Amino acid sequence: MRRQLPFFFIMKKEKIAFITGAAKGIGKSTAAFLASKGCKVYITDIDLPVLEKTTKEFKKEGFNVVASLLDVCDAEAVEKQIQKIILQEGNLHYCVNNAGIQGPIAPLTQISIEDWERTLKVNLSSVFYCLQSQIKALIGLGGGNIVNVASMAGLNGAALGGPYVASKHGVIGLTKTAAIEVGAYNIRVNAVCPGFINTEMIDNVPKKILDYTTNIRVPMKRIGEPEEVAKTIYWLLSSESSYVNGHTMVIDGGMYSG
Repeated sequence: MRRQLPFFFIMKKEKIAFITGAAKGIGKSTAAFLASKGCKVYITDIDLPVLEKTTKEFKKEGFNVVASLLDVCDAEAVEKQIQKIILQEGNLHYCVNNAGIQGPIAPLTQISIEDWERTLKVNLSSVFYCLQSQIKALIGLGGGNIVNVASMAGLNGAALGGPYVASKHGVIGLTKTAAIEVGAYNIRVNAVCPGFINTEMIDNVPKKILDYTTNIRVPMKRIGEPEEVAKTIYWLLSSESSYVNGHTMVIDGGMYSG
């Protein structure tokens, strides 16, 4: 007769994941892909109606998701959300810091202080808040993996996109710094830098720029899909990339190559 293990030896096999900005775009696709791989995914967003719609879609697909309204610009709220997950699950394996905005499209001289500060707070400070809470939790849990969503704009300058460019450069810097600081704790921190991806983020990009990008700049002659970014994020989170740390992975169809 097989002896039953004491309750404290029984471990959940499913991976627990946390994603910000998960109601649409890359965040939504990443949540769906992780859930399809058997993860229990805590999805968060500041847009409640869209988050509720996405949650209904996920539940219909049979995905194991828990949705929460979250303002990533509120450091205290971020901390409470991470602690809530730990309290409920006793573990946290994957974190994806994805929430972000495009910010103003204008010359530097025409950008308001308010727009500058808001873009940096949503795109950069929020990643700092998330990293602080996640790293403290993961150290106590014995490790885990984090992916920050940056952008190709974090690798180059881009006319008329100063706040966004600055914020994404900052995300890459935070990613590398965190990777150095916590690698010894069995925590890997990486970033993805998507190029032009078929999400709402490119809705305001003029058609002539998209056409030029697709036909001239991108060797693969097309815009990327959010699912393609999601699969790359999953690889970086998984054990398949076990020696990849502090890396910035470009997902752009070859645009950055030349």
